[in-house]
Amino acid sequence: MIVVPQESVSIKPVGVVVSDFKQVSRTFDYNSESMLYMREDLTDALIGVEYFSHLHVIYHHHRREDWFKLVGWKEEEPPITLPFASEPACQGVYSNRSPSRPSALGSCVVELLRREKNCLYVKGLDAINGSPVLDIKIYIPHYDAFPLAETPLNWCMGHDLTTSSRHFHWDTINVGLTLGLRTGAKALQILELDRGEALKAEVVGGHFFAQGIEGATGCGVLKGNMVFVENSQSPGEWKLKLLGSESEVEITLKDRIYSGAGEVLELEDGILFASVQKNPK
Repeated sequence: MIVVPQESVSIKPVGVVVSDFKQVSRTFDYNSESMLYMREDLTDALIGVEYFSHLHVIYHHHRREDWFKLVGWKEEEPPITLPFASEPACQGVYSNRSPSRPSALGSCVVELLRREKNCLYVKGLDAINGSPVLDIKIYIPHYDAFPLAETPLNWCMGHDLTTSSRHFHWDTINVGLTLGLRTGAKALQILELDRGEALKAEVVGGHFFAQGIEGATGCGVLKGNMVFVENSQSPGEWKLKLLGSESEVEITLKDRIYSGAGEVLELEDGILFASVQKNPK
């Protein structure tokens, strides 16, 4: 049996972050410059570090409670799952770069601009001013860079990445797409239509939700028979109105968070949909 140690680990900081980044925020400018003020007794430990272009920096999220307040977290315990951007699903904190890590540790690869005795001037450090620095380590491209590493498609899209691999992780990011497929198929069933026979679709929801409806019904924005209104917030506001030649149906989703696409495929209609209404034209 494997036992995870339960006793606390005490680490003495090796330095502190000095930065203009003083207020907790959801975003950070990675072009910003800051300084690592290392302990004076460790000055000799820094000899030669200036010959490296980048460093790993490990620091402590000493103000993560402020971040919890910013995002509206009201529970006593730090969250271990977080909302997935634009998706009615959660992701684990370890598949996210937020400060809500159980260990309260942060890490960042930074560009080393110069060293002046025990002061390291760096670029791209996302630690707030006053963050205790716990360790630094030289960055070696041969060991630390993996150009072919895979990143989920929707994470890349949300962060404007253009060079990362866009591997498609169905189970973790396609709740919206699967909801769209289920909603579109349900609407066709009620109208007794096959794919491509609906006259028009009116969709409110996320982009993946709209793509799922397009896949199920055959309606699309490019075809001119889908009206799409983006709503990346509560899935309780997501809906589809599908028009046939003789009748129309409007389906509204329930406000619910799902663990993954597999759960959406297995659930009954009554759990997925808040209302299903068929009306004559």
